[in-house]
Amino acid sequence: MPRKANLLLDLSSSLGSLQSRNTKEPALNKTLIIIRHAHRDTSKGQEVNNGLSDKGRRQVRKLFDFFFERYPDYEKPVLITSPKKRCVETLEPLARKLERKIHLEKDLEERSSEETSAEFKRRVRRFAKHWLQQKEKLTVISSHGDWIPVFLKELIGVSVHLQKGGWIEIVMNEKPELTWLIQNL
Repeated sequence: MPRKANLLLDLSSSLGSLQSRNTKEPALNKTLIIIRHAHRDTSKGQEVNNGLSDKGRRQVRKLFDFFFERYPDYEKPVLITSPKKRCVETLEPLARKLERKIHLEKDLEERSSEETSAEFKRRVRRFAKHWLQQKEKLTVISSHGDWIPVFLKELIGVSVHLQKGGWIEIVMNEKPELTWLIQNL
């Protein structure tokens, strides 16, 4: 059984900075699950848009099982992922089981070599603002090891490096709460 991270943080200052740049108030009482894509197949190189390795497919099965352990009532989440194949494949079993579409979102892509740090942060911030304004109660995203810490810093003021196949859960109420941090299932 994975261990719960029980990290309840006072994140009002980070949220406040995002809210001050927003015209709408954030939607409350919702959950965001952030999954770093599972282990990828590197047999054809690191720069290829490659899918998952055998290890990655095992990680996805564990993520799948854990999702249904956490959400036994089969809540219908919104599924959003970076367009990279390894991210899409990380969410595909969940999408099939729940009969949900996976939404591809370029703002969740890893930083490109042509992109400045400021451009990358603006792109991450754009997605954070978008998510804060959405009404859906449960959203699951799959992204990359460089994107996730920047997103978390923007949203909750804490930068966390997540291992491949790792899971972070944020509950948005009066203040956002980092309720689960699981590096290995």
